[in-house]
Amino acid sequence: MSKGSAIIVLGLLSAFIPFTGFGALVKVLAVLFGFLIMGLGFLVRQERLWLLRSLSGEHKTDAYTENTAPQSGTSHQEA
Repeated sequence: MSKGSAIIVLGLLSAFIPFTGFGALVKVLAVLFGFLIMGLGFLVRQERLWLLRSLSGEHKTDAYTENTAPQSGTSHQEA
C-alpha cells in the first residue's frame, strides 16, 4: 500500500470516528480532519502519477534555455 493510499484510508477511518461515541466537538474536528487527510492523500497521489508520467516521457514540460555560451577572450563588439 502506497503512502497516498494509506493517507486516504486513514482519512476515511477518521471520518467515521464521530460514530464511535465521542463528544460533539471531537466529532466535528474528526470529520474536518478526515476530509483534510483525504484531500492531502489525493494531492500526493496526483503528484506521484504526474511524476511517473514525466519519467516515462508521456508528460513533457516546456523549458527553454540559452544555447550560446559566452566565449572567453573574444569580444563581439567592434570599436
